[in-house]
Amino acid sequence: MNKLFLLLALLLSSISLQASAAACAVAQDGDCAQPDEYIVTMLKLELCTGAPASLVNTTEALSSYDVTCNGAVTVGTGSLTFDVTSVAAGQAIATFASTTGLPIGTTFTHIKPTLSREIKMRGSVTIAAGSNYTGICSTDSVATAGSGNKYERMLAGKTSGTATLQTFYIGTDAGAASSRGTTSQNAVSATSYRICTAQNCSTSIGTGSGGANGSSNKWLPFDPLYGIAIEDVASTDTDFSLIYPLSEPYTVGPTAPKIDIAFGSKGSLSAKGTGAATCAMTPYYVKSKFTITD
Repeated sequence: MNKLFLLLALLLSSISLQASAAACAVAQDGDCAQPDEYIVTMLKLELCTGAPASLVNTTEALSSYDVTCNGAVTVGTGSLTFDVTSVAAGQAIATFASTTGLPIGTTFTHIKPTLSREIKMRGSVTIAAGSNYTGICSTDSVATAGSGNKYERMLAGKTSGTATLQTFYIGTDAGAASSRGTTSQNAVSATSYRICTAQNCSTSIGTGSGGANGSSNKWLPFDPLYGIAIEDVASTDTDFSLIYPLSEPYTVGPTAPKIDIAFGSKGSLSAKGTGAATCAMTPYYVKSKFTITD
């Protein structure tokens, strides 16, 4: 019996999936690097027979927050935590779900993962230029959002010492779908998006856009390897879903197929100077390519 994600042969070795640091910097207004660890938790995986018409065969999806999975078939549920930078991820993912029992003759065109908004990362970024701190900014396991909403804070990094595993949270995303920018869900509240300048976020600064524009987790526009739709979550939601096109449509036959996935995490850790001797860090999405084969 073939298991879901039986192979992960292209993990990080696929050059075509590597997000360039320059593009990441443009999207996030900061400098970027590839992390040493990038740990995510998958909660659900669905195969789709189609996506909303506005997302298909377009270069600028006007409904990029519509994560409707037409003809959805759930192939995995639970809580699987794995490091996308490790080849061992393939062995772990293989236990998450099985493709046995998929309806024969059904053609699947898209896939919908649901992930926790909590992401753990370890790594360092060189901040090359700016009016604030320049130099090495590293992840800090002690840094928190303090009393602020953890989904609306860019957490502090550290400017000395060894990088340690830090817990981040994918920011609230309620920006204009056509531009795939991000805007705080609480645009009129006192808890709009802030950038922490202290380890416990006791001090912070606004985003430079009226205090309401959201996190640095801006999508690189219209690249299907980042997904063609992302869920517009509220500031209290703990998970989010995305829609990806399969590399090719797959029609189910008598043999249970396997789903291969390749990740690219280059440029997925971002940092920016926040003061003379302080910096802040945030995760960026990895590129993901899903392929179903017999």
